[in-house]
Amino acid sequence: MFQPLILMLGLRYAGARGRRSFASFVSCFSTIGILLGVAALILVSAVMNGFEQQLKDRLLGVIPHALVTNEQRRLADPGQYAPLFANQPRVKASAPFIQAEAMVQGPGHLTGVELYGVDLGAFPAGDPLLTGLSGQTREFFEYLPYGLVMGAGVARSLNVEPGDQVRVTVTEGSRFTPLGRVPSQRLFTLVGTFSTGTDVDNQLVLARLEDAGRLLRYGPGQATGLRLWLHDAFEVDRLAPLPEGLTLASWQQSRGELFQAVAMEKRLMSLMLALIILVAAFNILSSMVMVVTDKEAEIAMLQTLGLSRYRVMGVFMIQGGFSGVLGSLLGFGLGLVLCLNLDAVLGGLGINFYSAAGGNSLPVQLDRIQLVFILISTLLLCVLASLYPAWRAAQVHPAEALRYE
Repeated sequence: MFQPLILMLGLRYAGARGRRSFASFVSCFSTIGILLGVAALILVSAVMNGFEQQLKDRLLGVIPHALVTNEQRRLADPGQYAPLFANQPRVKASAPFIQAEAMVQGPGHLTGVELYGVDLGAFPAGDPLLTGLSGQTREFFEYLPYGLVMGAGVARSLNVEPGDQVRVTVTEGSRFTPLGRVPSQRLFTLVGTFSTGTDVDNQLVLARLEDAGRLLRYGPGQATGLRLWLHDAFEVDRLAPLPEGLTLASWQQSRGELFQAVAMEKRLMSLMLALIILVAAFNILSSMVMVVTDKEAEIAMLQTLGLSRYRVMGVFMIQGGFSGVLGSLLGFGLGLVLCLNLDAVLGGLGINFYSAAGGNSLPVQLDRIQLVFILISTLLLCVLASLYPAWRAAQVHPAEALRYE
C-alpha cells in the first residue's frame, strides 16, 4: 500500500508545470490518445458485434443450421432419427427437410434458385422466417397445393407478384423418355415473398414438403434429411457423433467463409485501434523519461532524506499510472455513452449509415467480457509503460546527480 508522501509526489509530478510544461503537454496528449483509443475500440467493437449478430440472425435464421442425411441425400424416414437429438441441449428442434437446386421461370425470364421443401408447422416458435411472413401468406402456403414463397430478390428478378404462376424445373427428379432425359417440372403459384436483407433473398424459394417431394419424385415419407435448429449455430461442431451411415451437412460448408471474413475484419479493426492505445502508451513512457531526466536532482535529494529506491520507483509508477488510468476510465465511459446513444449522436452530426445497416439504426451489441478485457489490458499496458521510467528514476545516484548542483 502506497504511503501518502509517495502518492502526493506522484500526483504532483503528473501535473507538472513550469520548466516541465513540455513533459506535461506530452503526458496530457497521451491521456487524450488513450481516451480516444479506448472509446473508439469499444464503439467499433460493439458495432461490429452488432453487424455480426444481425447477419447471424438474418442469414442463419433462414438457412439450415445443420442437415442430417446420408451419402445419397435421401432418407426413407427422417423422423426416425429425431430421438437422437431430442435430448441434446444444443438442439432446439428438428424437422424433415428437402433441399434441391432448381430453375424458376417467370414471364420472359428464368433464374437458378435453391429450393427448400419445408413444413412450417414443425418450425420452432420465434423462427425468423415465420416472423417475416404475414399471416395470409402462411395460410396460403400451408393449405394451397403447389404454393411457393420466394425471396424478394428472386421475385424482383422474375418480375412476378403474389398470385402469379411460375414454372419450377429440377434435374434431380428427371426421367428417361423416348425423346431423351426430361427434367421434372411443375407450375407453382406464388403466394408471398420474404426479405432477410441478405443475399438469401436472391437465391431461395420455399415449397411445401409434400409438393417438393412430388416434384423431385420422392417416395412417401422420403426427404433429403432432417433439419436441425440449434440454440447457437456456432456450436454445430459440438453435436454428438452420428450413427454410421449418416452425415452432417452444416451451414459452415456453404456460409462459413462469409462469417470468417466478418470475424477477420473485426480482428483487423480492433488491432488498428489498439495501435492507437499503444502509441499513446509510448507517449506516456517518453514523457516520463523526460520528467525523470529533469528531476534527477530532486530524486537525489529525496534519496538523501531517506526515501528508498522502491519508494522512488513507486512515485513515478503513480505518475505514469495516473495518466493511463485517467485516460482508460474516461475512454471507457465515453465509449459506453456513445454506444448507448449512437443513433442520437449520428443524427446530431448529420451522418447516416442506416442504409448500410439495412434498417433504421446501426446495430450495437456490447459484450461484457470484451469490455472488461479492453479496460484491463489498457490499464496493464499503461502500467508496463511506466515501469521502465520508474526503474530508471530508482537508479539515480545521489552523488552523481548533486555533483554540479
